[in-house]
Amino acid sequence: MNYAKKTETKIVDQDFHRAMSIIQREESSLENSVKDWSYWDDTFHFLNGTNSHYVDVNLQDNTFTSLNLNYMGFFDLKGDTLFAKTYGIDAAKESSFKDELLQSLQKGENYKSLMSSPTPITGLLMISGKPILISISPVTTSDKNSPNDGVIVFCKLIDQKLLNYLKEVLKQDIEFKTLQDPVVYDVLNQDNLRLSFDDTNLYIKTTTDSIKSYAPVNNVYHNSKIIMVLNAGRPMYLDGLAIINYASVIFIATFLIITSLSLLVLEFLVFRRIEKLDEFVKSFRNKKKMTEMISLPGKDEISNLATSANNMLKEIDSYYEEIKLNEERFKLIMEAINDGYYDIDLLLHKFYVNPDWLRYLGFENREGYLDYDQVFNIIHLEDRDQYLAALNDCLNGKVEKLIVEYRAQRKSGEWLWLQVRGKIVEYDNLKNPKRLIGTISDITQRKNYEAENLYLSQTDVVTTLKNRTFVEARLEKADKCLLCQSWIIMGDVNGLKLINDTFGHQEGDRLLRAIGEILRKCCSSDDSPARWGGDEFIILINDNNADYVDNLIWDIKRECSNMTGYQTPISISWGRAKKDELHTDMKAVIKLAEERMYRTKLLEGRSAKSSILSSLEQSLHEKHIETEEHTRRIAQLCVQIGMRMGLTQDELDEVALLGLLHDIGKIGIPEAILLKPVKLTTDEWEIMKTHSEIGYRIAVSTPELAHVADEILSHHERYDGTGYPQGLAGKEIPKLSRLLAIVDSYDVMTHARHYKEAMSVESAVQEVQSCSGKQFDPEMVEQFLTILCEDASSQTAK
Repeated sequence: MNYAKKTETKIVDQDFHRAMSIIQREESSLENSVKDWSYWDDTFHFLNGTNSHYVDVNLQDNTFTSLNLNYMGFFDLKGDTLFAKTYGIDAAKESSFKDELLQSLQKGENYKSLMSSPTPITGLLMISGKPILISISPVTTSDKNSPNDGVIVFCKLIDQKLLNYLKEVLKQDIEFKTLQDPVVYDVLNQDNLRLSFDDTNLYIKTTTDSIKSYAPVNNVYHNSKIIMVLNAGRPMYLDGLAIINYASVIFIATFLIITSLSLLVLEFLVFRRIEKLDEFVKSFRNKKKMTEMISLPGKDEISNLATSANNMLKEIDSYYEEIKLNEERFKLIMEAINDGYYDIDLLLHKFYVNPDWLRYLGFENREGYLDYDQVFNIIHLEDRDQYLAALNDCLNGKVEKLIVEYRAQRKSGEWLWLQVRGKIVEYDNLKNPKRLIGTISDITQRKNYEAENLYLSQTDVVTTLKNRTFVEARLEKADKCLLCQSWIIMGDVNGLKLINDTFGHQEGDRLLRAIGEILRKCCSSDDSPARWGGDEFIILINDNNADYVDNLIWDIKRECSNMTGYQTPISISWGRAKKDELHTDMKAVIKLAEERMYRTKLLEGRSAKSSILSSLEQSLHEKHIETEEHTRRIAQLCVQIGMRMGLTQDELDEVALLGLLHDIGKIGIPEAILLKPVKLTTDEWEIMKTHSEIGYRIAVSTPELAHVADEILSHHERYDGTGYPQGLAGKEIPKLSRLLAIVDSYDVMTHARHYKEAMSVESAVQEVQSCSGKQFDPEMVEQFLTILCEDASSQTAK
């Protein structure tokens, strides 16, 4: 009968949803009709008074017939009726129908909500005691771009035709009531009649012959003031009652007969044999001898039970032996892996730890038990909250297993990292945890490796500052902190590539390390200086003001200017930016700081590189690689010869610069090779020859020298192609390099060095002539010697 009632209730709920589905289908059809009219330009113009023929053309009886409507109403923004008409409603009730409908529409906040709705509102409504389907839509143009200038209301009666259709589909009567109906009111106030489904509250009243269900239905204003009443018969319930009555009589008679016969059979075939089996079990329980067996001949279940009991005893004996073996194996394994195990009595707060681990932790003369305070006191202060939180999560059932890592102090004072794993294995009668067992592992070595790997992953190898990975993690936190005043300072080392190309990356790395030390010295402990990448540095500053940031930049610049002992002065271009309303995320702040840094770099970069270049030139002369007098004589003589050869002004400027700095690459050659007083070895000579390439890289990296970079690279090429570094020949060698080769050789021959005497002009001229076509360009040699001869003649004439 319970099944019958549940089935009836389920059918009632399904019938309610089927009825609502049919009504919603009717509502959807009505809403589509009202949409077609409310988004029609003619309707829009009618409401704003610019379509006077609208009523005559469109609002005739055939319109109501084709749309299956009983009411059409048009209202302006104030709620005044512009047009309203009923169709198919009793003439005696037509006036009261209109008045009650209008009163419902204009009641309280209803009309305001209707006017503010951007889409049609469709639903049920009770007017004059009759259920109607109503759809209300704001009126606008077909492109929906104009503001609505009123609403249109379509109504359709739920007439007897629709009710008959619902009755046919549902196989039961259906009607709609209001809360004013005393019967309905009485039913809805009886909570014992209410049944709740997923989305429905039904009030079901049953009699022997019928089941009547009341379902509150929201009206168009979302008020549950309409009650759908379904009335159905109870055939399944009545059939069930009849079946129960007949079956009860048959069952009682059958039961009495079978019971009598069964008692007789059970006494002889079952009870006496079970008593024997019970005595055997009691004997086993008392004596605990697993070698004893019981014999109950036969082929029935009791005999099988006796055989199973014998087999069970054999298996228990085997399992007992296996348990002893496993206990021994477990002990040996725990000793081998150096892990401990524990067993906690949560009610008594007693901690059992295996003796080997007690000794490992420094607890001597213990039998394996510690109290709560002894365990808790060895945990590091910073890890106690974490330990308690993990333990409570396990005890409260939030996690299945306890897994926690913390630091613990041995009796010797040494700190260990321990990992504790465990699981609740026993509960008391109130389902409270009673017993927790698990293992203890020493993970100190792993934690040290993790700390080392974390340090390496977040630290720049060259400067030992934090690296980009570390800063990006801090930037994510800064993004999440809405109240933090975060600053970014970006710095770019000027001329680092030039220094790397000139002196090698070791010198560049030494310079970067010096900058790292300066940043560490100038920044506070709350700041985060780091190497951003390549020649860029970044400083993340939290909760500080602009004065602090500007003073920090000046302190860094001052420290850089005071730093000595490097091949070039330390120069860094800086830019800073703050997280504010315009730059709310740190990526935007970094971008702004970079833009300001590059702007500064444009302003300072030329002077910085010029300073580096001057420093290199000064180093070139200080190391006696080339005397200043020699380079200036070459530059002057190149210009004089070039003018006589008809070089342009640009070429004259270039050859003058080339004469001064053609050997700038020697600044990157070790002094032991440069200043070696004896002949160089083959390997040393190969290193010496690289000064042309080093000079070329310096020139390419320096805007002031970039236009003579190829000439610097080629100034040791020979006309016959046996020079270095590219082995160029003839006109492949740049013109100014060919001129410099002649002038440089001539000046070296005609001036004394510490390792040789000066040659006479005549001897030098003969040497230049002998190298014509081999080392020197023959045409330039001829021009050069002609100019020398003319100059000598003019001086003689004077």
